[in-house]
Amino acid sequence: MEIMQGERKLSFEFNGNASEYFKIWIVNIALSIVTLGIYSAWAKVRTKRYFYGNTTLDGSSFEYHADPLSILKGRLIVLAVIIVYMFATQFVPMLEAAFILIYLVALPWMIVKSMQFNARNSSYRNIRFDFEGTLKEAAVLFIGVGMLTIVTLGLATPYFIKRFKQFSIENSYFGTTPFSFSATTGDFYRIYLRAMIIPLVIAVIGILAAIAIPAYQAVNSPQLPTQQVEQAQVMTPEQKQEEMQRQIDEITANANMQSNAGSQGNVQAELEAAAGMAAAATFGITMALYLLIGIYIQTRTANLVLCSTALEEHELVSTLRVRNMFYIYVTNIIAVIVSLGLLIPWCKIRLTRYRLNNLSLVAQGDIDGFIANERDNVKATAGEFADAFDLDMGF
Repeated sequence: MEIMQGERKLSFEFNGNASEYFKIWIVNIALSIVTLGIYSAWAKVRTKRYFYGNTTLDGSSFEYHADPLSILKGRLIVLAVIIVYMFATQFVPMLEAAFILIYLVALPWMIVKSMQFNARNSSYRNIRFDFEGTLKEAAVLFIGVGMLTIVTLGLATPYFIKRFKQFSIENSYFGTTPFSFSATTGDFYRIYLRAMIIPLVIAVIGILAAIAIPAYQAVNSPQLPTQQVEQAQVMTPEQKQEEMQRQIDEITANANMQSNAGSQGNVQAELEAAAGMAAAATFGITMALYLLIGIYIQTRTANLVLCSTALEEHELVSTLRVRNMFYIYVTNIIAVIVSLGLLIPWCKIRLTRYRLNNLSLVAQGDIDGFIANERDNVKATAGEFADAFDLDMGF
């Protein structure tokens, strides 16, 4: 994006490191196990405060203000509902349909309250964020458009994602200033259509393999040379019988030689090993390509959403690259497997650092004046935050 006169490009920075976060992470896990999960609410707050506090923009860091008790309260409510559901459906299976209906009706409310909780407990330069999405909007989105996605067998997924991002962003505020969102439905569909090129590559590889393997087997299977076939066509019956006997004797002699040397078993083992390696390679390539599809959609969608988000005249810019994200995800997966999970903090830190180091805010001039105005406006409406229903439902 070209920076125009009067604009300033303010880069986000992440200053966290793996060793610091590892100490937080391992203590969180240990205490959560010892307390049978009760400490997980405090673990979430500690983790968020660490990542927020190490994320800076224009020299100032973000803050997370949530009360762990509010998070624990939300989790206990969810746990209680799950326990009631398990016991009720165990004794009265017909209640399962009623629970599903209640869940669908309650889903928009849970999502709105969770988004309000996360926004209102986040701040930058002492100005809190806010979320004012309504239950009606959430119901239309998550029930109406959600059902449309199911009915169309996923064809409406890009439309659902667009509506969800629009709902999340256009109902979000920094202080009293709303965010705006400019991406279109067509922008999302273009990402998904381009991603379909990857399955086509997989299909082409499968077709080529289906052609190449039988051809290889045909070439390497015992057969008569072309000259012998042509000669066999002009032989008399007696000559054909003699030739057939000669070939039988030759095959028998070769089989005896291979049996004595043990080579036949070796050849069979080599063929089986080659077939196993080919199957493993095909599986690995297929999984890697499907992983690439997910990363491509995720990365392109993130760039589209962030680059389409603005706060008045100040615009966000994201420059994530698919190949870099793919490399990070693949190496992270390998690192987690090899370390038996101990490198999870390192993986999370490097992924967060890459994402934030490729995010910036293109501000129209100095943002200090904008921040000052927002701070004055927030003072007049501070009661709005006090009225927030402090409940984190885990969304």
